[in-house]
Amino acid sequence: MKAVLGMTWASWRTVSLVALWGAVGGWTMAASPPTDAVVCQSSAGEWSAACLRQRYAGTPDTWPRPTVDAGITWQELGLVPEHAPEPAGNPSTPAKVELGRKLFFDTRISRKGEAACVTCHQPAKSFTDGKALAVGDERMQGRRRSQTLFAAPFSTHGMFWDGRAATLEQQVLMPIANTFELNHSIDQVTASLRQLPDYRPMYEAAFGPREPRSDDVAKALASFVRTIRPEPSRFDDFLKGQSQALNDREVLGLHLFRTKARCMNCHSGPVMTDFQFHDLGLSFYGRRNQDLGRFEVTRDKAHLGQFKTPSLRGVSKAAPYMHNGIFPTLIGTLRMYNNGMGNVSGAPGDPYVPRKSPHIQKLGLTEAELQALLAWLQTL
Repeated sequence: MKAVLGMTWASWRTVSLVALWGAVGGWTMAASPPTDAVVCQSSAGEWSAACLRQRYAGTPDTWPRPTVDAGITWQELGLVPEHAPEPAGNPSTPAKVELGRKLFFDTRISRKGEAACVTCHQPAKSFTDGKALAVGDERMQGRRRSQTLFAAPFSTHGMFWDGRAATLEQQVLMPIANTFELNHSIDQVTASLRQLPDYRPMYEAAFGPREPRSDDVAKALASFVRTIRPEPSRFDDFLKGQSQALNDREVLGLHLFRTKARCMNCHSGPVMTDFQFHDLGLSFYGRRNQDLGRFEVTRDKAHLGQFKTPSLRGVSKAAPYMHNGIFPTLIGTLRMYNNGMGNVSGAPGDPYVPRKSPHIQKLGLTEAELQALLAWLQTL
């Protein structure tokens, strides 16, 4: 029988038990092959909690195949790795991490001493600041929302919403010089480090007895950012095999995330991002708040209106949402996705009209399904 069906005994046993329950309960499922998306839903649209729990009882490699479009490279959801990749030129050391941590929380690296990295990246808010648009030194307001840092340790290219920094070492220095953020020069920061007695022993422990340099500041800050991880969650417990860590509605939300809601097209892997850039139709093209995203860096028309996919780890604490903080609540954001997100219009033949990603489509989720999806996201 295994030779005919191409299935292991364990997978055949799982499908058989679930199919038997379904015959009694009145719902249907796609049982061939067993890795395809399971319906677990009656003809009246009611979901079977028992079916879903059966299909998600094992490790993620046994879960139903997610709904992703052709050509999408995706990773299964999983536990966030303990260690992040390090560039050859900046291996991590405890002393370097501690120096970076001190710099991250120190307002003295801003020109007027009113802001620090933590001003926009607060641990209690999933390393965002809770504002629609970031606010830096002297209350200067930027044009985009502070992005969570949970994906930063694992991103190997295109940092920021628009990808303008190639590496984390480049990225950590840019807010220091940005007039809307810390509004300071890196030379002035390193000069301050030479004068501040509390930094001298930490600097020497990290880099030895030499004068502070800008690339040292970058290395220390990047080393600290690479240690940032989301707090352990109930979903992590579920991934470890604790099947009761999620209730029935949350398991349904997980299934919807991976299938009907199409979220895995962009949000996959342990930190739930593809590290790519997409246009959701929110560039406000031709309007006062126009932001063309990655195109403003590359001048490639293929990048018009594209922004980097953020991590969904800790998403319920990271409001408001999108690059411009336009959606104040998570349920409101889900409803916009359900409706196919924004639309962009322009004059006929205008070559600069951004093209919304084909992966963004109307979903047809019911209100109960939206609430289940919300409930699961809140477990992150």
